[in-house]
Amino acid sequence: MRSRLAGCWRAVVGLLAIMTVLLNVTAPAVAQAQSQQAPPQTPPAVSSVAGATANAPQPEQQRPSIWGEPTEVRVGIYVIDVDGVDSANQRFSASVYLQAQWNIPLLRHEGPAPLLRRTTSVWTPRLALVNEQQAWSAFPPYVEIAPDGEVTYRQKLWGWFSQPLNLRDFPFDKQRLTLHLVTAGLKESEVKMVPLKLRSGIHSEFSMPDFKVIDWRAEPRPYLPGGKPPGTAGFILEIDIERLPEYYTWKVILPLCLIIMMSWIPRWLDPEDGGTSIGISTTAFLTLVAYLFAILVLLPKVAYLTRMDRFILISTIMVFVALVQTVVMTYLARQGRGALALQINWVSRFVYPILLLFVLAFSFA
Repeated sequence: MRSRLAGCWRAVVGLLAIMTVLLNVTAPAVAQAQSQQAPPQTPPAVSSVAGATANAPQPEQQRPSIWGEPTEVRVGIYVIDVDGVDSANQRFSASVYLQAQWNIPLLRHEGPAPLLRRTTSVWTPRLALVNEQQAWSAFPPYVEIAPDGEVTYRQKLWGWFSQPLNLRDFPFDKQRLTLHLVTAGLKESEVKMVPLKLRSGIHSEFSMPDFKVIDWRAEPRPYLPGGKPPGTAGFILEIDIERLPEYYTWKVILPLCLIIMMSWIPRWLDPEDGGTSIGISTTAFLTLVAYLFAILVLLPKVAYLTRMDRFILISTIMVFVALVQTVVMTYLARQGRGALALQINWVSRFVYPILLLFVLAFSFA
């Protein structure tokens, strides 16, 4: 029994000795293989410096300047078309062509053909229209670089542009449409906007049906967000327009005059026929109310009264007064005072037309 235990013990000791020898032999080889496969670790400080260098702006992406002078940017704005002016929402739609040029000496090349680069790869004045609400661009965001380093940016866009309108004389008003091009985030001390020769202007005819062009002008003008300098470098194009009132004359003013005249019919009827007279006056007043709801979308939504608002308000009062007079005349006739009612109606036949002419002159003259 003892001999068997001794044999087993010697076998276990032998196995332990063989495993120890194998571990001592294979461990260095495994460690060497792992060291060859693992990538070298860069210290955090070195990695952050490398990232900062990669994200730093390249020389051609920095503003070109000589001794800190403002960079000259030549700008042109050409209005191809103005589709319409939305007086109710204080905006207009237009198709506009923009062109800007500046020089970056670091981008000079042998040529002879110009180079095309994305706007994000070179310095640009970050041009933007201040009053742009929504627009669609026609050209991709590229610039053209001439051999002498002259950079040209071109863009054509169509969109909606906000425009505060003074509508107190509506619909016989004159307005000024503006397109104010600015260099976003760049002050006048950094960028100097100058006109580009033979580039700014407007088309000879616009497709807007209810306005005509009187005059236009284009000039460098800074944009002052707070109303006081310093401001952002800018270039503005202004178009003076005058509304053609024929649409509102035939579609609003004339129908309202007819409704007012309709309320005068009881002045020619017998006051004792109260049912007919009151029916006509009530119909005239309800017709006026329904028509006002129909033309509400044509009127500008402003806090003050326009000329059209004054005319509508006074017209409503006149129709209501005619309704009240009809009721009073019917009451007088039923009280046995028909002669007085007839006399008042006779005088009203002349007073109401004169009053309407006075209201028209007061509202639109």
